[in-house]
Amino acid sequence: MELLKRALVVDDDDPIRLMLSKVIERNDFEVETAKDGEEAIAALGQPDADGYSVILLDLMMPRVDGYSVLEFMQQHHPELLPRTIVASAVPRTEILSRFPQLSCRVHTKPFDMSLLLDDVRTCAAA
Repeated sequence: MELLKRALVVDDDDPIRLMLSKVIERNDFEVETAKDGEEAIAALGQPDADGYSVILLDLMMPRVDGYSVLEFMQQHHPELLPRTIVASAVPRTEILSRFPQLSCRVHTKPFDMSLLLDDVRTCAAA
């Protein structure tokens, strides 16, 4: 049996996190979730964190924001940056001005689910 690809969905909005998780699971991914950056950094600090095929990351969250998660990834898991999709209300230009090395996609909320899934597959194949 083929192993499922792993995804980490990070969003403080419960309905969005749940919806993204369900849609990605239906596309043959094992999905883990985090409700804020603190939980995301804890997940990314685990020994198997490099096994994530794709990470969907919101930026505007309580306690620890998505920018801090990106900084953590830059320092500890730069190989995950190309597999990261930022899904946020923050304009793409602002995100890329702070993190020009992001080589995957940025989706502005509300996002087009079919385009987002295409990018999930693209990132997971990287």
